[in-house]
Amino acid sequence: MIRSYLRGLTAVLFAASALLPLAARAEENKERLLDLRQPPVVVQALHDAGYKAELKTNKAGEPYVLSGANGSSFTIEFYGCTGVKDCNSYQFSSWYKAEPLFTPELANEWNRDKRFLKIVVTKEGTLDEWMDFSAIGKTTFANFADIVDWYQTMDADLAKFLDEKRAAATK
Repeated sequence: MIRSYLRGLTAVLFAASALLPLAARAEENKERLLDLRQPPVVVQALHDAGYKAELKTNKAGEPYVLSGANGSSFTIEFYGCTGVKDCNSYQFSSWYKAEPLFTPELANEWNRDKRFLKIVVTKEGTLDEWMDFSAIGKTTFANFADIVDWYQTMDADLAKFLDEKRAAATK
């Protein structure tokens, strides 16, 4: 009886000890430092966080990342780059096609109450959203994953805000 108990306990302890390296690697992954001045590092960090991400260049030859969250696409644009690397900041952004609902007053209402994600109505009537971040110095993967989560959360909040405004406008 005691032998059986000890064998079972040994098996449990062995299984638990096998999981310790996995937990340590997961924690180490969260704390690994990222140089977000490098667009390929941002792409890899997005992949590691479970997002699709593709590095592209615009007509001016500047790098950006195409990704998505909440069922819609967004970009991460880089600023202050030396060629296509060593960028000093980046911006998450997305836009909505023009609607009569999109007015400067709507943008002001959103921007007054929201700290991170800002919006503007362009002269063409589209609604642009963005969040800016510095890329100076290194940051942890956990911090970058939190930034992406903030963008995703605020993007969903904006969609809800717009849906509520649309519903109110049709009454």
